[in-house]
Amino acid sequence: MQKVENVSSIANSLGLDASYPFPIERITLQTPAGTAGKADVTVASAAGSATNSNAFQYFQNSQTFMKPGFFRFLLYDQKRQLLYVSDIDHADVLDLMAGQFRAARIQPPGGPLPNTGIRGMSLTPDGSQLVVADFGAQNVYLIDPDSGTGSSVAVGGVPGFTNSGPARVAATSAQTVFIGLSGEGGSSGGCSACLGQMDLTTNPPTIQPAPQPEVTSLTGSPLVQGNAAGDHVYLSFASAPGGPVAAWDASAPDQFTTSTANASALDLGTAADGTMFAIQANGATEIRGPDLSLEAVPVAAELAQIPGRVAVPGLTLHPSGALLYQPFLTGAPASAGVKGGIDIVDAHSGVLLLRIFLPQPLLTDVDGLHGDFLTTDENGQRLFAITSSDGSAQNAGISLITLANVPLGIGTVSPVTGAASGGTTIAIRGSGFQAGATVMLGGKACAVTFKDMNTLSVVTPAVAAGPQQMVITNPDGETVSLDAVFTAN
Repeated sequence: MQKVENVSSIANSLGLDASYPFPIERITLQTPAGTAGKADVTVASAAGSATNSNAFQYFQNSQTFMKPGFFRFLLYDQKRQLLYVSDIDHADVLDLMAGQFRAARIQPPGGPLPNTGIRGMSLTPDGSQLVVADFGAQNVYLIDPDSGTGSSVAVGGVPGFTNSGPARVAATSAQTVFIGLSGEGGSSGGCSACLGQMDLTTNPPTIQPAPQPEVTSLTGSPLVQGNAAGDHVYLSFASAPGGPVAAWDASAPDQFTTSTANASALDLGTAADGTMFAIQANGATEIRGPDLSLEAVPVAAELAQIPGRVAVPGLTLHPSGALLYQPFLTGAPASAGVKGGIDIVDAHSGVLLLRIFLPQPLLTDVDGLHGDFLTTDENGQRLFAITSSDGSAQNAGISLITLANVPLGIGTVSPVTGAASGGTTIAIRGSGFQAGATVMLGGKACAVTFKDMNTLSVVTPAVAAGPQQMVITNPDGETVSLDAVFTAN
């Protein structure tokens, strides 16, 4: 099946006028059967042919695990190879090794309460406890994922709101849990008590408003997310008129780094390495570093954008921070013909590297306080999305896409400075590295040691003093570059 359309209507948005000599066309086709991995796309016409090498990818695996549920948040457990998915009064457990949902659910200790409303979840860094936010019952649960037993900690709500309670949680390496509370049906003013902090070293655990003095000026319902090691936590406060962002570091557990950036955020994603985080704010995506500095505002090219696209909560960074995974719908939720997809873009530039359409549309909600519909595994290779064939809870499930090839990207390098005479060993964290990858620094080849698909170790060559561009090339020809990534002195 193939269809060719004239799409000259987008000419103005591309800055083209009637003098542009070529037609603007779009080809829609149905792919033939293929093997997992990259494939060339060739377009042939009477005027000749053109080939875009490795422009398409056949998945390694694509499947949907159907299960009725009002699913809103999901959490990947690398240690146990489980996926926890929150429903109204429990969390379902998808066993990734067995390829099916377990019969046993994660339930509040003593059973669900009449007003239970499960939302966000987090694992302690050692994986021993699953921390679950219950917005409706205003509790946080500490549950052993192996036995399903645990305890309840009463958190309370937010004064002045009809409905309020914990919405998102982030467990830390300092034996604490940060709790983001949200309020609905009440005042639109500030909420200085919306960031709670639980101390897990006491028995029973105690909870109080976050005592760090820096956060007293931060108001609103915070989106909260930590990294895998629990030594970094990032927050964005979804409130008007400010919407500041904040960061916590285990090396200084009694303080926050804060910024009054005017960024009223609807979504938040954190790299598992803790080196950066992303927020969806002011109609754009922002990438920020641990010191809250603005690292990038990745923007897709006009031709890569989808008219009528709707962003879905679940903004996700590759563990290294190299890639940004952006879930979307092609139109209004649950409308006829709407499709669900994931754009994978370079987190530094915003260049679209891979666009995925899911087996069925994403099951959506309004913002990051009410849902988080996408996550990945430790390599950014398996993508887990909450979906529904028709937008209803009755036909919900988890769609799992396993990429044959993760797009190549550069996340971070360490150290970022070294001698111009060469000999500095650099650790590169990124995505999609293949054995045999080459690295050029300042136009000169580096000695490269392949560690894993996210990590390379290189020894710098002699280069001229000053900022250097890094270029990484995989054996299949895929390449990525980043300017001023290393400074020689």
